[in-house]
Amino acid sequence: MPSSRANRRGVIALVIGMAGYTVNDAFVKLVAQSYPVGEVIFIRGVLTTLVLGAIIAGAGLLPDMRRTTDRHVVWRAVADGVASVLYVVALAHMQMADLAAVLLLAPLLLTAMAVLFYGEIVGWRRWTAIAVGFGGTLFVVKPTPAMFDAWALIALAASFASASRDLLTRQADQTIPTLILTLAGSIAVAIGGLALVATEEWRMLPPRDLALLALAAAFLAFGSYLVALAYRGVDISVVAPFRYTLLLWAAIAGFLVFGELPDRWAAFGAMLIVGSGLYALHRDAVRRRQNRVGETFN
Repeated sequence: MPSSRANRRGVIALVIGMAGYTVNDAFVKLVAQSYPVGEVIFIRGVLTTLVLGAIIAGAGLLPDMRRTTDRHVVWRAVADGVASVLYVVALAHMQMADLAAVLLLAPLLLTAMAVLFYGEIVGWRRWTAIAVGFGGTLFVVKPTPAMFDAWALIALAASFASASRDLLTRQADQTIPTLILTLAGSIAVAIGGLALVATEEWRMLPPRDLALLALAAAFLAFGSYLVALAYRGVDISVVAPFRYTLLLWAAIAGFLVFGELPDRWAAFGAMLIVGSGLYALHRDAVRRRQNRVGETFN
């Protein structure tokens, strides 16, 4: 059973990783509003791969590059590529907070997958906490029939792909460096963007927009590394709810960059989401104390 320290490390890495993702999203959205989405995804994917490659070389991990062909690494990369491409396509057409709320179905899906594939035990209290967090997203989205358009469905597909990626992270060999997992994912994203480019008309980006995508790539590499690290050697059902902090970061970025101001219902929903994640971690700590007491008397 993973330790409480490992779970805390996973939670911290996931929260900061979500912040990195959000900064990346803001830069990408700024550029994707004026340029073909596939081109933006491809260029950012290439830049992210270069950033990660430089870090890997500096860390002396080049010999581990051969492990990108590991079966679990490849499938994780495919899921990562699909999730990222679908997400950016939706990002170009949806508000950041709305998209984040749809994507936050992923932790609920991931918990169900962890129970199904790993037999993790999730008590009714944690199920309730996760359900409350999911309910909090509804206060943010305030779903109406108009919400269920093609872009929302694409965002939902991205959520499924994201949950699958995180589950596959757990299956990867623990001796494979996290940077290698992240690099494989960034390569898959670039390939996915290149596939979209074939259906678009290429437009040259000016230096300013290239600089924005370079910054996006740096923050994406940072966030992807932390998210991959977050799910290694932990209880998925404990760590996953903290992906909900993406909603908080998206609301902040939406306001600062695009002038989006969450209403009071959105703020209430955000509090529910954060509260449910913290309660899930509390229940895990209680369960561990009870297990230790039981082992003492056995």
